[in-house]
Amino acid sequence: MKSTDKIIDIIRNLREEGAPTNSVGSGNIAGTIESGDDPPVKLGKKKRKTPIGRYGSRRMWIAHLKSK
Repeated sequence: MKSTDKIIDIIRNLREEGAPTNSVGSGNIAGTIESGDDPPVKLGKKKRKTPIGRYGSRRMWIAHLKSK
């Protein structure tokens, strides 16, 4: 058997036997439902929406602030 054939056979065997790296099939991984933990849910405060301005709105806004 040629060395390239050996390498190809090794790669084919590894592909068939291998499992995904981030598999949670065994469970007991922190933060998963399988382990009994509730996944963390971020309920932080929401960002304020940015005001929508059109062309020249910043200039008018600054003029308004200066007139106060």
